[in-house]
Amino acid sequence: MPASFCHIAVHIIFSTKNRKTWLKKPLAEEMYAYLYGIIINLKGIPISIGGIEDHIHILCLAPKELSMVDFMVKLKANSSKWFREKTKLDFHWQDGYAAFSVSKSNIDDVKDYIEHQADHHHNITVEEEFNALLKKHWDPNKLREKQSV
Repeated sequence: MPASFCHIAVHIIFSTKNRKTWLKKPLAEEMYAYLYGIIINLKGIPISIGGIEDHIHILCLAPKELSMVDFMVKLKANSSKWFREKTKLDFHWQDGYAAFSVSKSNIDDVKDYIEHQADHHHNITVEEEFNALLKKHWDPNKLREKQSV
């Protein structure tokens, strides 16, 4: 092939350190816009960004030039620096993240899921949400086994 083609849609989830509720409106909307810009600057394509006060969901096409680890390090470092400069508060993201591949046929469903996070969390906790995603995409017991080693 004369060119490289890469279409990797990914649903990314990460939270604030210690699940502090830093991301309240209107600051949350500014954070989403800033994350959108970072993704574009890293040569990714943002599709949807949302969340609630203590965590973020991102649906994007991952940049082909970066590994997922490098992409996440840059995304979280730049956005936390922006937040600290804007608010003068000691803001940090949690160390980890979850990233799940999304098939083209499911992009609209994941986008809708992200855009309705506030409604969704009236019925389910963040932990229940994350465990449901792990059950759908991975065996949660394997994650717990790794953490206990």
